[in-house]
Amino acid sequence: MRSTTTYSALLGLFGTLSVLGAPAPIPQSASASSATSSVSGGGGSSGFSYTCSGDKDWTDASGNAYKCQGDTVCKEGAAGGPCVWPEGYGAGSVALVQTDAALGGVSTSVPAGGSVSSAIPTLPSNSATLGDSVQSSVAASATTATGAAVGTASSAVGGSGASSVVGSATSATSASVLSSSTASGNTTNSSSSTTSSSSSSSGGTRFVGYWENYSNLGGVEAAQMDGITHVILSFIDMNSWSASSASFAESSNGNFDATTADTLRGMNSGVKVTAALGGWGLDEPIKTAADGGEAAIKTFVQNAQSVVKLLNLDGLDLDWEFPTAAQQPAFVSMVKQLKAAIQEVNSDGILSVAIGSRTTQKSPTTGATDVDAMTSDTFSELNDVVDMWNVMTYDFVNRYDTKTGHQSGGKVVEDTLKFYEGVGIDLQKVNIGFLNTAKYFTLTESCSAAEPIGCPMGGVDFFETGDKDNGKSGWLRYNAELDQGLGEYAAINAEMRSESWAKKPDDSQTAFEAEKAHAWYDEDKKVFWTWTSADDNKAVCEEYKSKVGGMFVWSMNQDENGKAGGSHMKALAECVKG
Repeated sequence: MRSTTTYSALLGLFGTLSVLGAPAPIPQSASASSATSSVSGGGGSSGFSYTCSGDKDWTDASGNAYKCQGDTVCKEGAAGGPCVWPEGYGAGSVALVQTDAALGGVSTSVPAGGSVSSAIPTLPSNSATLGDSVQSSVAASATTATGAAVGTASSAVGGSGASSVVGSATSATSASVLSSSTASGNTTNSSSSTTSSSSSSSGGTRFVGYWENYSNLGGVEAAQMDGITHVILSFIDMNSWSASSASFAESSNGNFDATTADTLRGMNSGVKVTAALGGWGLDEPIKTAADGGEAAIKTFVQNAQSVVKLLNLDGLDLDWEFPTAAQQPAFVSMVKQLKAAIQEVNSDGILSVAIGSRTTQKSPTTGATDVDAMTSDTFSELNDVVDMWNVMTYDFVNRYDTKTGHQSGGKVVEDTLKFYEGVGIDLQKVNIGFLNTAKYFTLTESCSAAEPIGCPMGGVDFFETGDKDNGKSGWLRYNAELDQGLGEYAAINAEMRSESWAKKPDDSQTAFEAEKAHAWYDEDKKVFWTWTSADDNKAVCEEYKSKVGGMFVWSMNQDENGKAGGSHMKALAECVKG
């Protein structure tokens, strides 16, 4: 996967979610001792002490101040807690109750047609951090839902609880006891078995979304989660991790934390949430561990295991770009140990591995290819260990190339899978990769808009200065909002977007139907463009979904509608859902 410059604009993690996210944390001072009972389904007290200080204002027993959100108002002695909907509001039954008796018993009810976000109480200035989110129980079509959580845990996820979905019950009641050894429903398994999990289902129904933290933009909306089965949070900061600390690299835009996984599960009850280790330019600690021998690999794996615990994850993704032939034994050993470590935390824990598509291109400096470690021995040893092989069937054209070509699409997928089939990969564990970006290259020689493929390109000496991207090539995300976060390249991308990309002809002049891809040469700017349309993505997906396990996209929030998704995400979702 690709890593880019961080974003400077902080919009706030999940601050604009329009669907259920992790509820606002309850103050640490509102302790378990103040919680006397769970919320009852009928009248009576809310089970903890509070005082209404106004129509919308209330304080708890410790003096922490809150405001009732949306149209809710404060009512003394209310069964559902201090903030309730006015009498007759919404003319519908209660659809949701959120309760954490152990942390103050605050309950929020949402009537039919009401907004979930409007019912979450505002945090007081001395509130707990986002790592102390409460448990939420969702009754999707329930007439009444009642939750009671007894928090006895000092779990590794900073107090983050579980999210569960109750489908169509008339009355749903949840009483959860969180033990100190269990993190959000993940059962501990002392076995070091590396059996493959249920994520290796067949039929092309997986839809995996990598989500880079520096493209956060305030979270995601329900539209972008449509069809998504797995989310991979990218990338873990492996330079600062330890057995007690885990964070993400390169973010100034609202980092992911221990509440993120449950927020996503609250939006999509079946989604699996993992985190990626590595990424292009960020994988040096992986290489260092591999080259350091078994002791170094063991330490690396222990730190990786702590990430799963601390961030309440369903597993991990290994994104090493790319192991060499000499590093193949260490790669195999690392993968096996990672899977065993994940399954010690969660018996159903998931391990995915990102692998490349450029099977013949050699590095001008080392002479290595991206797939030198991807041998028949590798797959014979790892097919039963790895749950998903995320094949990066994109970036097929890069700064090393000397001729223009398609960066992705049907021909790239065909050639790449042919190679991997030849070395024995389990195709049912393969996810085909798609980009939410177009790529561009400034050319040194003229090309033809009518025949843009096969034109001369300058290669690494032209596109890099001092081993660094010099701005003569790049990725243009479909989401224009992301240009602002590209640092020194922001102005270049903004110009490329307005002066070239916006002037491209329609599909009749840029589509390559046989290759299921698009390309164009801008004769005025002397810029070559390569991308796939939403229709290209869907056509590739439809052709291969019966042959592989699923599809994945790099990256969420990069489609044209940002956190709401876009046409490229929608096309893949329609395909995988069938």
